[in-house]
Amino acid sequence: MKIILSIFLFILMPIQQKKKIIFKTKSGDVVSIINDKIYYNSKAISDPITDIIYNSKYNRIIEDGNSVFLFVEVDDRPNYNMLEVYRLTKQKATKLLEAVYNDSSQGRKNNPISLTDIDNDGYLEFGGFGITEGYDNKDSMYYIPSRYYKIKDGNIIFDSILTKKMDIKINGVYLKNPLDKNGNCCVVVRKPKKS
Repeated sequence: MKIILSIFLFILMPIQQKKKIIFKTKSGDVVSIINDKIYYNSKAISDPITDIIYNSKYNRIIEDGNSVFLFVEVDDRPNYNMLEVYRLTKQKATKLLEAVYNDSSQGRKNNPISLTDIDNDGYLEFGGFGITEGYDNKDSMYYIPSRYYKIKDGNIIFDSILTKKMDIKINGVYLKNPLDKNGNCCVVVRKPKKS
């Protein structure tokens, strides 16, 4: 009876699979994410990252100048997923930022795909719009702020020009401070006219 019970319990136990992503840098170093930790040439260089989407097409390494950046998609339900961005050295993974990213599969149509040269300025950009509540008025809506970044000269910097351009495209206007008088996101604006 004990043998049958042991076999039955073994069958019911979930099989732990190793979660893994592997990248190679231009210099031949191996960067991997194994069971939620970042490794550089088999050396662990990060604390665990929660909610990684291992099969994401946005998980990637981008090298710019002497910098190696790792982009990892994480689940941020009920909001849109986020990209966590790390600067990598052989000793350490430094988290630089989290960003919403553009992707029509997340319900945002007419937004370009992330990690491309969105505005044709010669630099890779990423970012996007978060989620705001619906506003029950046919002429108005809550302002939907965006944040875009570019990879330039081995750094990741806020792209204020692209952010303004995309906010105007979606909201019809750019607001530097879109919070309401209570500090909540976001103020109500007139819906932009469709062209």
